[in-house]
Amino acid sequence: MAITLGALVALVSLVVIATPFIRRSGAALSEQQSGEVDRLTKLRGDLYDQIGQLQADHGANTITDEEYRDQLLELRVGAAETIRLLDQLGQEDDPQDAPVSLTREALEEEIAALRAAGGAGRCTKTDE
Repeated sequence: MAITLGALVALVSLVVIATPFIRRSGAALSEQQSGEVDRLTKLRGDLYDQIGQLQADHGANTITDEEYRDQLLELRVGAAETIRLLDQLGQEDDPQDAPVSLTREALEEEIAALRAAGGAGRCTKTDE
């Protein structure tokens, strides 16, 4: 599971780095943009599925609370980054299958709270 999580974080990082270069392609952008939107939408769905599986594993006591918090934080950051990228591409609606804790408003409130706390705190919300 750690390898999958690492690969996911690497993929999200690649998307963040590649996005400015993709945007510079001019006329072919609309075709590439729709492909990027499809890819990001699939990635977002995969992240939601992984969060659901993680919650099920935690509920079944197959992982420790610390592992759960760490992995949940990484998945939530990946989902937030994917949502941000979709926003930049003009896809602003929350998906129907989004967990309540991953709606745009919930993520923005959590980010604001972390910034107010000085960014030193970590996400400990586990009641999704």
